[in-house]
Amino acid sequence: MAVLRRTFVVSAGALIAAAVVILPASTSLAAERTPMLSYDFTGMAPSAPIVQDAASAETTTPVVEPVAQMDDASLTCLAKVIHHEARNQPRSGQVAVAQTLINRMKAGGRFGDTICAVANQPGQYFNTAAYRPRSDETWEAALDVARDTLSGDEAAVVPGAMFFRAAYSPQNSFFRTRQRVAAVGDHVFYR
Repeated sequence: MAVLRRTFVVSAGALIAAAVVILPASTSLAAERTPMLSYDFTGMAPSAPIVQDAASAETTTPVVEPVAQMDDASLTCLAKVIHHEARNQPRSGQVAVAQTLINRMKAGGRFGDTICAVANQPGQYFNTAAYRPRSDETWEAALDVARDTLSGDEAAVVPGAMFFRAAYSPQNSFFRTRQRVAAVGDHVFYR
């Protein structure tokens, strides 16, 4: 088992700057205060730069794994759903819609085993092949959210959510039997 050792090199200027930030600058207390620690840096030589080898660098960098296959078809299908369902929502609302689709895909055969199969399931979303969004900033934002969500770069906004509805629509019997996860933007998400 490799031992990870971190070395911090702090200059005298950084210590003084930290002390100035930490200690209040009140003039009435400044005369009464004595330094808590005293350092003599006159005999110190500058330290050599610390070089980290590739093996230890890999252990400290977290590896982000994609949550789903990111081919062109999956990216386009997911972006079309995001654009159609949440283009007027904040980014967190768009991510929530994307994560709902991915959660359905991970659930297995009930919804489909690919992003496009989930998006095109009858009675769920819509026919993505017939949807042709205009190439503008909302489409570019949807592509960006789809790419980040598929690659795993987005934090979970609606963990475990499988369904959502517009917040303005009345809650029907289907949603009354589901566990509410969150309300993000104009949508309410359920398990």
